[in-house]
Order: sequence, then structure tokens, then C-alpha cells
Amino acid sequence: MTIKRDGRSDAFFDGAVRGELVIRRCGECGRWYAPDATGCTGCGAQKLEWATAEGTGELVSWAAVHSRGGGEAARIGLVELPEGPWLQTALADVDAPAEGLALKARFTPQEEGEPLLEFVPA
Repeated sequence: MTIKRDGRSDAFFDGAVRGELVIRRCGECGRWYAPDATGCTGCGAQKLEWATAEGTGELVSWAAVHSRGGGEAARIGLVELPEGPWLQTALADVDAPAEGLALKARFTPQEEGEPLLEFVPA
């Protein structure tokens, strides 16, 4: 699977190239949101800014995704950022997932397309 930017995600992937987790933030009330958010549910502002997040989080939930062709299962997880949003993301090097596991963001370059956001043990 090739990850491609689409104009709305340029700031996120520009941050990824720099190794920074960039998410959305309301300039009016300061609430943080996942990268795909389009408006503030807190104050109703219609425009969100891009801002650099801490790049850490805690594992909330996880699953193993098995491919039809066999092979090693991929782990995906819900990660709660200290800023508040939850991100659905790939997990890497997580041998024993557990609720509350401390994680940090990492961006892995791909042969084609944009870097892949993964969370690894902190």
C-alpha cells in the first residue's frame, strides 16, 4: 500500500518528513484534534491550525491484522496523545501490547509515497 498526500494532508506529511507529529489545533480555544478534523467541536470554530504535538502517547486498544497470504500479522492500535486526540495507527516493535503502554511516534520512510506513522515503545 502506498501512502499519498492529497492537499489537505500536506502539513501532516511535511511534518512527517521532518520526523514531527503534526496534528490539528483550534486557534480560538486551544483544543487539539486528529489530523483529519475539519472544525472545532468545542467552540464551533470552522478553521483549525496545524501544530506540532509531543509525539508520545499511551496505548488504549489494539488488534492484530492477518493477511490472506499468511505471514506475520500487523498490529494496529488506538493511541491517546497527551494533547487529547486518539489516533488509529500502526504499532511496531510492540511484542506485548498492554493498555497504558507508553509509546512514541516514528515515521518510517517507504519506497514509494509518504512516510508511515508508527508508534513504538517509548
